[in-house]
Amino acid sequence: MRFMIDWDDIRYFLAVARRGSITSAARDLGVNHSTVSRRIAAFEDNLGVRLFDRIATGYNLTSAGQEMVPSAQRMEEEALGLDRRLYGRDTELSGVLRVTTAGTFVNPFLMEQIGRFLTEYPGIDIELVVSTDLANLHAREVDVAIRATMNPPDTLVGRRIGRLTAMLYGRSDFIAPGEPGAPNSAGAPDVIAFDGARDYTSASWFRDVYPNARARVRLNNVEAAFHAILAGVGIGMLPCHIGDTNPELRRLPPYHLEPVFDLWLLTHADLRRTAKVRAFINFMANAIMPHKDLIEGRRPPGFSSGDRLAVESSYAAATAGVSEDISA
Repeated sequence: MRFMIDWDDIRYFLAVARRGSITSAARDLGVNHSTVSRRIAAFEDNLGVRLFDRIATGYNLTSAGQEMVPSAQRMEEEALGLDRRLYGRDTELSGVLRVTTAGTFVNPFLMEQIGRFLTEYPGIDIELVVSTDLANLHAREVDVAIRATMNPPDTLVGRRIGRLTAMLYGRSDFIAPGEPGAPNSAGAPDVIAFDGARDYTSASWFRDVYPNARARVRLNNVEAAFHAILAGVGIGMLPCHIGDTNPELRRLPPYHLEPVFDLWLLTHADLRRTAKVRAFINFMANAIMPHKDLIEGRRPPGFSSGDRLAVESSYAAATAGVSEDISA
């Protein structure tokens, strides 16, 4: 009898092919690693071909395995697309809504809005996944993503809320050069810096004020930087919606705003007309939009209403008219 390929075998094959490891693939699939190993071995036996070379560092695709990947990916996309289209027919304001966001957005404000949403839509339950991976939205592991990105994938749609900005912050007791009472040592503060392309410590605006500053700590995580600055380890850049809402921190000269990413509420195109997805995105957009000035660094707490802090900024025009309503 001719062997018929099982879709689950393709899922296991792709997970191992992408990860190169049985353990990592098992974690992605939510199963035991022995299950993955057994399924891969059985799949190879049924096909009569070896798909992976087992080496000390993991599983490497053989030439047959490499040849199989494009077809397997097309099968995956078809299966996921069918699943999304069927799910997207849902017109009920009930059931579980899976939402993902980065840890930097998990704050009392977000939780308050989720609480209000649950009150308004008592038939919907929320499952919140803290992650920065948009792949889980593409694979329909989640329904909605709150994401900071300049280039959402073409398969996703949603609403752009505004542009996240960052500014230099220090503890409230830090006295910057040129400010009354600044000690001589203030010209060489310790700095919390970020690795990668957004390393602002070499920027001319920063060096003009802090020419002798030393990047004593380098991080790749905003939450860690926030705690380091709050603890007095050094001064550093933070998103304005984080730095401006903590009374123990203050903005530091030269008050230069750095545009970072656009803030989006995203879903997969196939899910845009799902009732609970539309309800959540439009609800959260309406809740967040009144705080756009805070997100974009134009209205720090402590300033009188209508007062705006003078800042350097080149992004104002780019943030006009940010709504892309998915309700149609």
